[in-house]
Amino acid sequence: MGQHTKRWVKVLVPVAACGLLVAALAGCGRVTAKIDAYSPSNPVQVEAGKTVPLSVTFTNTGNRTGTFFVRALVKDSANVPVTLPAKDVTVAAGKQGTAVWEFIVTSPGTYTIQFIVGKDANTTYTQAPAEPSPLIVGLPAVASTKFKVGDRVRVTSAVRVRTGPGTENAPVTHVNYRDSAPAGVEGKVIGGPERAGEWVWWRVEFDAGYTGWCIEDNLTKAAGG
Repeated sequence: MGQHTKRWVKVLVPVAACGLLVAALAGCGRVTAKIDAYSPSNPVQVEAGKTVPLSVTFTNTGNRTGTFFVRALVKDSANVPVTLPAKDVTVAAGKQGTAVWEFIVTSPGTYTIQFIVGKDANTTYTQAPAEPSPLIVGLPAVASTKFKVGDRVRVTSAVRVRTGPGTENAPVTHVNYRDSAPAGVEGKVIGGPERAGEWVWWRVEFDAGYTGWCIEDNLTKAAGG
């Protein structure tokens, strides 16, 4: 082999190797993920028998489209797993995906939740919260039969009338409403019962012209009710 031929061989070998390396890197796709948000993210109170939506939103942080195995792991107050179906969510690189479940609170107690996004049941890319967290508090189902819709009721002691069931709701606004409904005022039940916090609430349309939610303990049936 001549001197010039040997020189060409020495040059071509590194170039060929480099080409193989570039091809390998180009085909090295990866799929990873990060969780952006989940719900509930703070503890919520839900009456037993009712449904609460669960959801998790995540980003495909890899460099190719991937199908993700998404789970909501729920355990009841006895630490017994509650089965929810895993979701297969396909997401393009750099884009977001969301998985949603409808969870029925079957009984009172605290439920922990953790969302997991992975390749399959054995490979996890990301999870949130970092540890299972108590995010659902199941409350006893409302079993009040003290009133029914259409009953006439009377206030037994001054009671706040609110825009919704629960003390976090603002009082109603009306020209005849002054901080509370006074003892003796009457009205008609038009909604309820609803449990919020420690109390059962009824929606009352008062003869004085305002309508709102009141705590059951401050109401009694009125004559003719």
